[in-house]
Formats: sequence, structure tokens, C-alpha cells
Amino acid sequence: MATSDGVATLRPWETVDFPHFVGVRHRGGEWSTIILKPTGQEIDVASLGGRRVVLHCNGIEFLDPPPSSSARLVTLNPEPPEGA
Repeated sequence: MATSDGVATLRPWETVDFPHFVGVRHRGGEWSTIILKPTGQEIDVASLGGRRVVLHCNGIEFLDPPPSSSARLVTLNPEPPEGA
């Protein structure tokens, strides 16, 4: 939390309701917590070591972190159609 002249800058929280859980995040930011329905169990997704979390109506996806800027992209050549 950044401070300026002793006053903290607060970001508003946002909750998004999904069929099986509720996602909590700073408005427009990364997800911080997932609360499962109906038990209320909390999952702290902010501390997953850089893994990305995608929430949607079908469930929760835990993705690997994006590659570093020094990573080299490898393009895959599609196989030619049979008989070409």
C-alpha cells in the first residue's frame, strides 16, 4: 500500500459471483481470494508463486506463469495436408 504524506492509498475491492464460488480482487487487478460455495472455504490464490488464475463459469484454471522476457518463442510448423 503506497503512502503519500502519511495517507494510505486504498484500492477498492471487487467481488464477482460465479455459480460455484466467489472471486475477490482489487478492482481491475489480479484475483486474491476464491471463496467456495456452499462451504465458505477460502483459497488464497495471491500466494501461488506467480501462477496465473483464470476464473469463469465453468471453473477455475491455474496456469503456469507467462514466460520471461528472455525466453525464446518456438513456432511450430503445421504438417502439410496429406497428398500435397
